[in-house]
Amino acid sequence: MPERFVIRGYLHRHKSAVKRLTEEAFGPAHHKRSVWNLRKAKPIIRLGLIAEDMNIESFDNYGQNGRIVGSLQFWPIRIADYPSLLLGPLAVKEHLRGLGVGRLLIEESLKKIQKSNWHFCIVSGEPDYYPKFGFKPIPNNLIWPGPIERQRLQYINLGYSKLETLSNGPLHILSEIS
Repeated sequence: MPERFVIRGYLHRHKSAVKRLTEEAFGPAHHKRSVWNLRKAKPIIRLGLIAEDMNIESFDNYGQNGRIVGSLQFWPIRIADYPSLLLGPLAVKEHLRGLGVGRLLIEESLKKIQKSNWHFCIVSGEPDYYPKFGFKPIPNNLIWPGPIERQRLQYINLGYSKLETLSNGPLHILSEIS
């Protein structure tokens, strides 16, 4: 029996479906949150993922791929001089939350980025959700660009550098403009 949820690479043709999914998940004003201060560059298309529900007809009322029920993107950022990634938004259709769609997206994405040229991956998300994937609270010396609930900020090391041992001084998290 085939799997209900299939993870696929994000393609440009998924843009409008992913935008609609993100707005449904986070509200139309989601881009006003401080995390969007780090999303000035374009997302890294080759790292983006979508989740499709194979139990749904292919197209919705908008002529879009109605099977898309989850998405995850990455954005280029810098932590001081270290090229890094910002994970998110992770968006899943509300009626499917808790069924493992988000877990599938994160696990597949971590496989893609583990052996990459980026040093760290940061996420602003639910404090109780991301530790099961290896994320830890960010060190206190990281400077976030705007107001944020610090407990939502978590990271994972991707390369040889260890964020927790880089410096005792302030380390700014910056948008990578491309």
